[in-house]
Amino acid sequence: MDKAELLRRVQSAEPVLQQDFSGMDLAGADLRATLFDRCRFAGTRMASADLSASQFLGCQFDRTDMPGVVVHNTTFSGCRFERAIMTGASLANACFFECEVQGLAAAQVRVDFATFAKCRLDLLLLTQATLEKMTWSDCDTGQIDLSGATLERSVLLDCDLRRARLGGTAFIHAVLSRSKLAGHRFTDQRFVSTQFIGADLSGCDFSGAQVGQVNFQQALLPQARFVDARARNAIFLEADLTAAGFEGADLTQAIFAGARAGGARFDGANLYQTNWSAAALQDASLARCDLTYADFSHADLSRADLRGATLARANLHGVTDPQAQYTDRARALDSDPHLLQAERWPMNAVA
Repeated sequence: MDKAELLRRVQSAEPVLQQDFSGMDLAGADLRATLFDRCRFAGTRMASADLSASQFLGCQFDRTDMPGVVVHNTTFSGCRFERAIMTGASLANACFFECEVQGLAAAQVRVDFATFAKCRLDLLLLTQATLEKMTWSDCDTGQIDLSGATLERSVLLDCDLRRARLGGTAFIHAVLSRSKLAGHRFTDQRFVSTQFIGADLSGCDFSGAQVGQVNFQQALLPQARFVDARARNAIFLEADLTAAGFEGADLTQAIFAGARAGGARFDGANLYQTNWSAAALQDASLARCDLTYADFSHADLSRADLRGATLARANLHGVTDPQAQYTDRARALDSDPHLLQAERWPMNAVA
């Protein structure tokens, strides 16, 4: 099929089935509202082509050159992209289902709502991209470069991003729940209300990063670094913080309830009005911290170092603290005997 016949079919709203457009020049072509079924676009030139409202089923895009392509309300199902170029493309309400990417250069792409479901994504270049309301679900991810990109209101669920490049990436209201990001370096990066619920962040470095109001609930953060991080109102509920480092961090009103922070270091951190209810802090160091109004109800402070820490009105109700070291314990609130009795009442009643 030649170009003239293709454009005629597009204008007539006829489906295009099992055609080979390899090497054809379709730059700037109007290919809207057309069904392409099992077509091949190897080496096809499609710069600035308009693919709005079209459907591509089982198509191959090998070495396809389509910078600036318009992909609005477009569906790609079962398609393969290999060494293709989509730099500066515009994606809106686009859907990629069960697609395979083995090389796609999409730097500076602009995304306003796009879904990638059950896709295999490898050698995907998204540097300096604006990715708003993008969702990756049940995707097999390999080498992905998001350097300098902005992820805003985007959702990346259960993704393995350990091989991804995330230097300078901005995360704004993004969700990376249950994703694997172990070992990444996020120093001095900005995270706005980002969700890392259940994510694997083992050994990650957030030193100097802005992580205020970020949710690390149930995240794996052993040996992670938050040195000098700005983490006001951050949530570490039931997180694994074993041997993590928070020296000098601003953690004002952060929540550590139920966290496992054995051997963690918080020396010199601002822990004003933090919540440590039922947290495990064995062998942790909280030396020289501001713990004013902090709540340690039922926390385990065994062998913890709190020397030089300010404990004015800190709540030590029901703590376990053998061999803990304090220099300001006198200003803290001790256990309330009546409250302890009430908390133990069901057990006493059964006995």
